[in-house]
This record gives sequence, C-alpha cells and structure tokens, in this order.
Amino acid sequence: MPHDTLLVMPSAIYARSYQTAVGEGYEPDGAAPPVPPTGSIDGHIAWLSTQGDEIVLPDGRAEVRGPHVQLWLVHAYTFIGRVNIRFRLTEHLQNWGGNIGYAIRPSFRRRGFGNHILAQAIPVAREAGLAGVLLTCLDTNIGSIRIIEANGGQLAGVGPHPYHPGQTVRRYWIET
Repeated sequence: MPHDTLLVMPSAIYARSYQTAVGEGYEPDGAAPPVPPTGSIDGHIAWLSTQGDEIVLPDGRAEVRGPHVQLWLVHAYTFIGRVNIRFRLTEHLQNWGGNIGYAIRPSFRRRGFGNHILAQAIPVAREAGLAGVLLTCLDTNIGSIRIIEANGGQLAGVGPHPYHPGQTVRRYWIET
C-alpha cells in the first residue's frame, strides 16, 4: 500500500480513474447523479458536496441530508475509495449508515486500504467535534468487521437490517 495516499475533496482531476472504478464495480452514492463512463462528471462531483438536499431512502421516505463531507482516498491520480463523514445522526443513520461509511474500489480491496481510510477519517471526525462515531455493517461483512474493530470499534449491538428483511446489522462505536 502506498504511504503517500491522501484524503481529498472529490475533484475532476480524478475523473478518469473514478469512472474506471465505477466500470469495475465500485458503487458510488446511489442517490447521486449517475456517473457516465466517459465525459464530464462535474454534476456528480457537485452533488457530492451539496448540503441539505433531500435523498430518497430505501423504504421510499425522503430525508434531508445533514451536514457531511465525502472525501476520496487517492494516490497520484488514482481514485482508491471514498469515506463519508456525517456530522449529525438522523434516525435513518442511527439504524443504517452511522457517522462514517467507506468504500474501496474492487481492484484495491484486501490490500489494507479500508483500514487506512477509516484510520484517516477518525481524526477528521474528532476535529469536527465528534466525541465518538457510529459505524454499521452487515453481520456477514467480515472485512468491515475486522477494519472497524482494528480501529477501536466497540460492538454496541446486532439487530435486523431496517430495509432488508433477513439481514443482520452490526453497530459499532469508536471514541474519537
């Protein structure tokens, strides 16, 4: 894993690499405008920075997006993954999503980048005034469980997924 990875604001500088990541199966924020395989992704990037607009939840309810930031993990001009840091928990985020969510593009998984991105996000949350952060993951996601626990995650509970019957969610708290 390169030691000179950075967390940066989403930028068109990384557009080609981001589009390649989507082509290989990386899933961008589902509420965002689609990412075209070629051409400008300026509308998508602008949406990622928008505060306060409504998104539609999996159960069909609309909710106002609270204060948040999405940062991209990059190396040189290569997009590796994203982390969303949400500074206020809504009812939805308390059940699924939490304060921090992260995703690594498929070709960079199982190389330590998930652990790296979460370790870099925790100080950002602390600097924003959060004393602790909630993270959630599926009970079957062994990789995320290991990443969260390696970064100090304390299991707060296990329960049914709010939108997908039959799936179980783990909730973790990390003191910042």
